[in-house]
Amino acid sequence: MKRMWIALVLAASVSLAAQDTKKGDTAPKKPQVQRLFILKYADPGQLMGLLQVFDASVRQNAEIHALAIEASPEAMRAIEDAIQRLDVPSALPKNIEMTVFLLVATDSATPAGSAVPKDLDDVVTQLKNTFPFKSYGLLDVLAFHTRTGQRVSSTSSGGSLQVGSRQVSVISSLRIDSISVQSDGSTVRVDRMNSSFRVPVPTGGDQISYQDLGIQTDLDIKEGQKVVVGRVGMSHDQALFLVMMAKVL
Repeated sequence: MKRMWIALVLAASVSLAAQDTKKGDTAPKKPQVQRLFILKYADPGQLMGLLQVFDASVRQNAEIHALAIEASPEAMRAIEDAIQRLDVPSALPKNIEMTVFLLVATDSATPAGSAVPKDLDDVVTQLKNTFPFKSYGLLDVLAFHTRTGQRVSSTSSGGSLQVGSRQVSVISSLRIDSISVQSDGSTVRVDRMNSSFRVPVPTGGDQISYQDLGIQTDLDIKEGQKVVVGRVGMSHDQALFLVMMAKVL
């Protein structure tokens, strides 16, 4: 009986020791502080994305231009310093004017589309020196105004191509996730640009089908510069070139 009592006491001691060890393994949660930051210049959405590097809960309210943040005291001090450095007059949203030219290159001596604007003569000369196409024409122009930090979406059916005896519209779409201005004040950064083109293809006689083409990229555009963003093949003797210009207003 005495041996059984000793065994029970030992078992209880081991159980209590295991519970104490388990409690000791659980680190106490760090105290959290909460702050509401009313921004003067910076865009709350853009700043919220940058502050994700900190171990903090960040919420934004675009209407009152504010950020609600919960973090440890140490992280909050770092966040306060970051906001003080980033919420400056240069962070104010800027107006951007963008123009997108769609050029059609062909092996034929007769250009497709309409006449290329004189402003693009230097671009056409550059393309002719690089690619073996004989002529270039203007298919369509997409022009729009936006602000830094905003998404852009534009669609046009103003361009057309001759297919057999028919003039058939080309549907062009452009989407940009974000536009920003670099620190030099004249370079426009385009993030995640996605362009798509629905182009008619002859299938015999006056019958046509459509092929979907597109260009996806990020790029920097120096103000006033004409940038050839990319090229997509339309057929064995035709290609579509996308040229972009940007201006900070």
